Amino acid sequence: MSEPQNCTGCFLVASPYLTDGHFFRAVVFVIRHTNEGAFGVVINRCTSKRFGEVVEMSSPSWQSSLSDVSPAGVEKPSSGADGETGGGGSHRDQIHIGGPVEGPLLALHEIAGIGEPCGKPDDPTTATSSENDPAGTHTTLHDHPAEPWGSMSIQWSDVPAWMTADEDHLRILLRRDDTRLKFIVGYSGWGPGQLDGELRAGGWLVTRAESDSIFETDEDVWEKLVHRCGHAILKDLRPDLSFPDENEGFDPSVN
Repeated sequence: MSEPQNCTGCFLVASPYLTDGHFFRAVVFVIRHTNEGAFGVVINRCTSKRFGEVVEMSSPSWQSSLSDVSPAGVEKPSSGADGETGGGGSHRDQIHIGGPVEGPLLALHEIAGIGEPCGKPDDPTTATSSENDPAGTHTTLHDHPAEPWGSMSIQWSDVPAWMTADEDHLRILLRRDDTRLKFIVGYSGWGPGQLDGELRAGGWLVTRAESDSIFETDEDVWEKLVHRCGHAILKDLRPDLSFPDENEGFDPSVN
């Protein structure tokens, strides 16, 4: 029997034959996959709800307002004129549905040090000897004239995103225009061995996660990753075949 695949730091790309309503044409970013189960968030289920509208309410009542956001009520956002960075008319503070399991509002973003890193490094040999630093983190303190306590930079080996559910962090990220981010409510979870069984049954295609796809326009990412996975499978079968870059599209004359 083959060794179970560890999907931490990978995308689960729903098979075209997967008809579960929660995961039809879904892309799940797997944040943790162990013997005890798996946890991740769907990255391509946008709603019409915006985090900017939510935080206008006084704390802690703003959290309860997220009950209005549900997978059954997912809508395509209309084109807007302000704060658009994700393409397709979506706002950078649009709330996404991370899965069918209820959970806190969180954000995926690219600012090191805010929250926790997601994923794992490619090369475990880069790890330091510290038991608290298994993935090879390097932290540097700097003097900074604008910061009374200085500043800190963190280099984390090959992490596609950072995640936080802290309310203060979410408010800070809302005001930062120097990072890509996605606000997500709810998550996708699997019990011990459950995801492994779904993988064996062919319910998911698996490919390495990277930042560009995490923060890409929702309607494009599933098809792009299906093509990527298909190319990888064919490349294993026929190493002599060549394929166009996934960002270049297909040339019908090459057939």
